[in-house]
Amino acid sequence: MGCLLPDTYLIGAPKAGTTSIANWLAEHPDVYFSVPKEPYFWADDYPRLRSHYGFSDLASYRELFSSSCAVAAQVRAEGSTFYLYSETAVPNICAAVPDARFIVALRNPVDLVVSYHRSQVVALNESERDFGTAWHRSLVGELPDTDPLDLKQLDYPRVGSLGRAMSRLLSRVPKERVHVLAFDDLQRDPAEVWRRLTAFLALAAEPAPRFVAHNTSDKAARYPLMRRVAHRPGSVLERPVAAIRQWSRTTSVPGVRTLKQRMWRPDARPQLSAGMRAEVAAYFERDVELLASLTSVDTSGSLP
Repeated sequence: MGCLLPDTYLIGAPKAGTTSIANWLAEHPDVYFSVPKEPYFWADDYPRLRSHYGFSDLASYRELFSSSCAVAAQVRAEGSTFYLYSETAVPNICAAVPDARFIVALRNPVDLVVSYHRSQVVALNESERDFGTAWHRSLVGELPDTDPLDLKQLDYPRVGSLGRAMSRLLSRVPKERVHVLAFDDLQRDPAEVWRRLTAFLALAAEPAPRFVAHNTSDKAARYPLMRRVAHRPGSVLERPVAAIRQWSRTTSVPGVRTLKQRMWRPDARPQLSAGMRAEVAAYFERDVELLASLTSVDTSGSLP
């Protein structure tokens, strides 16, 4: 490519298995996956989001792919899930990396938005723990009582509208450079999903990863105040805290990973009443039909 930029982008959807896919790819000897998984550099219509992760300029972004491992890799990849919804990310990527490949994981939209809502509570963008209340607030355009990194992150109808997102992507990128997979298949037959994914990337399927699930929606912060300081420290501390976060992701210092794991406690997975589920499913019905017309993935399996 003539420059150290990723050639492969795992762009969503959030809560559709992208963290598992990223970790599996990172285990492959011919793949280099960025740390962090989601630098958000190309999404300049989400300025606070990419600034929060510390990669607002090209120099810092290139640095993610400057190691000898990255240089030697057959595939260099990153996994910013909001590229799927960004109006600028994919055009920016295609302008800089004309042959870029895109991977999209799709999921039933009801399950997706319920799990995604939980992730926004964990990320401190959302304070309303009841999904139904947050959903109805989003439908009428009311503002949350928090200061999210970007209000678009709390637009739950938009996040669940995967048909609309895929339509926009395929209007910009040839289909042969887009690989689509289903979250249900990821759970049911990860080995087959892996085989198809490695074929798309022209990689050997062996050695296969361990197929461990990552970033499931079953945790909460053990120490909420410490979580807030570490994740949303305020403008004065934002830059040094971002540097510490990045160090903690990449360091080999013993005990750091264990300490990070202890910051979380188990929490029950979010549940939805039958009535609420039917209401959300009805909202997404036409978008699911649009998605089916664009891809071979049927996300309607668990809709009422």
